[in-house]
Amino acid sequence: MATVMAVAMFVFVLVAGNAIKEVLGLLASGRVSWGQFFYIMMILIPRVIPYAFPLGILTGVLLVLGRLSAQGEILAMKAAGISLYRIAAPIFLIAIGGTVFAVAIAFYYAPMADTLYKRTLANIVREDPLRFFQTRTFVKEFPGFVFYFDSRDGPTVHNLRVWVIDESNRMTRYLQSDSGVITFDAETDSIKLTVDAAAAENRSGSDVEDAGGLHTVTFGDSSFSIPLDGLFGSSNQERKLSYLNLNELLGKRQQYLDNTEGLPAEEQASLVNKVQTAIQKKAAMGVAVLSLCAIAIPLGIKASRSETYANLAIALGLALTYFFLLVIVSWLEKKPELRPDLLIWLPNLLYQGLGFYLLNRVNKH
Repeated sequence: MATVMAVAMFVFVLVAGNAIKEVLGLLASGRVSWGQFFYIMMILIPRVIPYAFPLGILTGVLLVLGRLSAQGEILAMKAAGISLYRIAAPIFLIAIGGTVFAVAIAFYYAPMADTLYKRTLANIVREDPLRFFQTRTFVKEFPGFVFYFDSRDGPTVHNLRVWVIDESNRMTRYLQSDSGVITFDAETDSIKLTVDAAAAENRSGSDVEDAGGLHTVTFGDSSFSIPLDGLFGSSNQERKLSYLNLNELLGKRQQYLDNTEGLPAEEQASLVNKVQTAIQKKAAMGVAVLSLCAIAIPLGIKASRSETYANLAIALGLALTYFFLLVIVSWLEKKPELRPDLLIWLPNLLYQGLGFYLLNRVNKH
């Protein structure tokens, strides 16, 4: 029960964190309704489980074993001839089951949740595109564009300003118009912006940072489209390795191995390594349940703490250290010669090795 409550607590905390970061602003501005907000929150749950599940099991083990040790129950069982390995066996059995569950979530359900989350936000815009265009607010949800206008009369906006941003987040064009019309084109699945006589400032790609590369032009009525398949990064993020399930990752790995695009050998090796690292990282995240459990058992017994806050602090410290090590290894994915796809398992091996070493020492005393 302690583990279930701990997992639920961390799921709530992580979902709330994602909500504050990504959705709460949309709710506060009226861009999503309360019903849509809670639906999105449900979608986010599988997304955070690979992180919440190891934390929950780690906390549950520390709470239970810490309290049993503080009350002398562990000492009594050892006096009765029950070894710590026998005491820990049911915990390891639960951890193995949790590992299988976490791996399945990381490989399939978390990528599905990410994709569904992006599609849900895009569908909200399709229902009412103008909902995302608030007056006197910098609208940044559309990749490559920033919009601002002073007032709106139905689909017509007044004193419109548009910044066109490149992939490096640099301005390549600035457009200003007295008025414009925003509509949704179902045939092209895009938002269409039509502007009246406008003044635009263009920067060439080679001198985008140089004021000398600024060119001002004035033109009559014009329009351009914003495809919704790129909304909130959905088009790009679905291609990111972290958003692909296992079958898609294996398919992409085979595609790079076959080198159907005729890439240079060095670039091909780098791409193959990135896919392999992504696969191993998802698997390692699932095995984190077993690794954190392995080190939590001897620490819970040795610490002999019945205080909930103390055990929570120990759990958070261990988990943060684990994820910090995982992030450090992930930074090496651009250096295939260092084999980051194998080094990604280093935190798991470290925690499991240390855990069984400490358990063996505690068992001897």
